[in-house]
Amino acid sequence: MNQIVRIGWKGLSLYAEQIIEIENSSFPSPWSINAFKEEMKKSISHLWALIRDKKILGYICFWMFDTEIQIINLAVHPENRRQKLGQSMLKRMIEAGSSNGLQSIWLEVRPSNVPAKNLYTKFGFHEAGRRKRYYNDTNEDAIIMMLKLSAQERDKQHLGPFSKS
Repeated sequence: MNQIVRIGWKGLSLYAEQIIEIENSSFPSPWSINAFKEEMKKSISHLWALIRDKKILGYICFWMFDTEIQIINLAVHPENRRQKLGQSMLKRMIEAGSSNGLQSIWLEVRPSNVPAKNLYTKFGFHEAGRRKRYYNDTNEDAIIMMLKLSAQERDKQHLGPFSKS
């Protein structure tokens, strides 16, 4: 059975090798374990992992602050892609934001990352702008995407409530 759990300092040390394996296979400029450790020092930072039988299948890293969430990373191990695991983690994070009264979720995504753009669009995210030459490794722009968390906005986008399942 899959579980989504918050990873703290102890968990980061315990699962470092698995997280880095997913990171390296998912991003052109992957984070090091030290980058994750630095990120986890921030009080607004959250790292959740989807775990089955002590194996990390994917993770989501995000900031929760003020009235919004900023998604930093969402990745699923290549062997576990196309199983709706990214959707599960994203849905759970949206539910947490909504239940905490947050108003919006923001992220940056590469225009070339079609699977990620499709996932976010499926959840009602829309393009809110662009950051020119945002990614240092390729000078690729970033698409800024956002999702409003109000029930009225979800209804307008035909998403309905984000209920626990």
